[in-house]
Amino acid sequence: MRVVRISMMSGILVLAAACGGGPGATGGPGVTGGPGANGTPAAAACTGSGGTQVGIADNTFNPQSATVAVGGTVTWTNADAATHTVTFNDSGPDCGRLGKDASVSQTFTAAGTFTYICAIHSSMRGSVVVQ
Repeated sequence: MRVVRISMMSGILVLAAACGGGPGATGGPGVTGGPGANGTPAAAACTGSGGTQVGIADNTFNPQSATVAVGGTVTWTNADAATHTVTFNDSGPDCGRLGKDASVSQTFTAAGTFTYICAIHSSMRGSVVVQ
């Protein structure tokens, strides 16, 4: 029984290490901290403040698409009672869970279109266009 438990725990640890992600994760072209898949935010993972505002209310991102210049910052603020996330697609950062009135920001350092979802409510989708 002990051998089985150790083998299972080793497998879980290897899987967890391979997945990475989570708050503070980095990756993607132009993402501070290392390379990764295409389409990920060219930014330090969930950093910055101010800039273009995106509200989260009624299970939607508003505006659904935000446009900023290279070096620009987007800040998401959750006005819903429900918890939401800002999770970038294609191995990009997950900015963690946002409770009511919580905010998170992302500063973008390269041009492109970066899509994201709420990992809790997958019908919630948005994008940031960096020019």
